[in-house]
Amino acid sequence: MISKYSWTQAVGRVALLAAVFGCIAEAAAQQLPEINRSQSFGADRCGPADPAYIKTANETGGVPLFLQRSEAGKAMQLMRESTRENVSTVLWASARLAGAAQKFDVPVDSVTERITFTFSVDTKGTRLLLRQPNGLEVRAGSAGVEDTQLNCGRLITVVKPQAGMWHAEVSGTGTFWLEAQAQSDIYFMKAEFVEVGGRPGHEGLFRIKGQPITGHPATLQVSVSAKQARTTEFALVSSKGDVLQKLHLKVMDNDREFLELTGDVALPNVPFRIAVMGRDLKAMPYQRFDAPLFHVETVQVVPKFGFEEIAAGEKKMGEFEVKNFGPARAFKVTVADAHKFVTEVEPKELSLGVNGNRNLKVKLAVPLGTQAGVGDDVVVVVASTSGAPTTNSAIVHLSVARNSNADNQP
Repeated sequence: MISKYSWTQAVGRVALLAAVFGCIAEAAAQQLPEINRSQSFGADRCGPADPAYIKTANETGGVPLFLQRSEAGKAMQLMRESTRENVSTVLWASARLAGAAQKFDVPVDSVTERITFTFSVDTKGTRLLLRQPNGLEVRAGSAGVEDTQLNCGRLITVVKPQAGMWHAEVSGTGTFWLEAQAQSDIYFMKAEFVEVGGRPGHEGLFRIKGQPITGHPATLQVSVSAKQARTTEFALVSSKGDVLQKLHLKVMDNDREFLELTGDVALPNVPFRIAVMGRDLKAMPYQRFDAPLFHVETVQVVPKFGFEEIAAGEKKMGEFEVKNFGPARAFKVTVADAHKFVTEVEPKELSLGVNGNRNLKVKLAVPLGTQAGVGDDVVVVVASTSGAPTTNSAIVHLSVARNSNADNQP
């Protein structure tokens, strides 16, 4: 099975997050496929697959592909198209078919150079019908079309696609995933929830740690490359691709090439993505989804580190505060870091009452001889083990100091 994961500022961070807990991922601009060699599917089967891989794909805006061994080379089409410049998601939808076919409108703007449709199913026989704005069905052999049929899906790349509203129809049974990615000069640069922070005299808006908290004020900050866009309207969309609610954001920077907006958002109780839509300079419709899937949680993890560097040979203690905003429940703590600087975590399980909180102590030790400048992300995931499921996380980035000082040891 292949899953596409969000490309972060560091590839190692994605791998670490996926290994710790599939639902945690960084915001991204592009996605890459990753091969899971642990599964082998029969010629007439599309699974079963590890639920963690499915969840990771859903949370990061990727698509799980249930490939035969003989089909691995075909996935290079997806790798090639996903890694082009200025590639962004036009549509991401997943649902379980219950008889009736599901239809989707896919707006393609006039500045789109290429568009790739990734279609995947967990049940044989489910099919995708794709039509251009002129009503013609997209088939293998059509001009400018690379159409790759898979045992459990389909990859379609169209060069210089006709601008206008494309139409996709999915029919069959089981669960499907449908994503459209376009190479265009209209794309998301950033979409994140922020809060006021920073040192006195240097306050500003900083990205929150983990997922937003239910019932708490949420401030959204977005940035899009919109020089080719005439209008911009923002919304929250569901994992099925439906608009949940329109947003009213205030423009903070009028530069259309780096358009930035901020505003308070009332969060829904279902998972959602950030979307922008409107008309391009030629009045053709466009739509973009930011890849990560957000969801409100009732547990929060807040870093309480008083340092950003640690020297080779040094030991230090960091803390994370866990806050419970829901009913009393028990939680499991998972901590990991790529370079294994974490030596001990206490506690690994905890119980919190309503509005209760407790600090986690994380001991770190950097081996002698570790190269200065090496970076390490300490990832903490807290997940409920009783009551309604809730999960949240936080990441602290540390660097190995250039001047060793191993005297400060707890």
